[in-house]
Amino acid sequence: MPMSDYALAQLANERLAHAREVAARRALVRSLTPRRSLRIRLGGVLVALGRRLLAEPAPQPAAS
Repeated sequence: MPMSDYALAQLANERLAHAREVAARRALVRSLTPRRSLRIRLGGVLVALGRRLLAEPAPQPAAS
């Protein structure tokens, strides 16, 4: 049974209102959590890269 235009519009409005509520909640949580500075984030990335470069290479399969 096809949905009427009014029912479809109501459903879309409900879903849009819910999506806006979720986005607002996420924005609030994001604004309350402390952000690390660019220097700290960059340092973490460089440390991870250095550890990866120093790791032992994967063993190569023996040629038969």
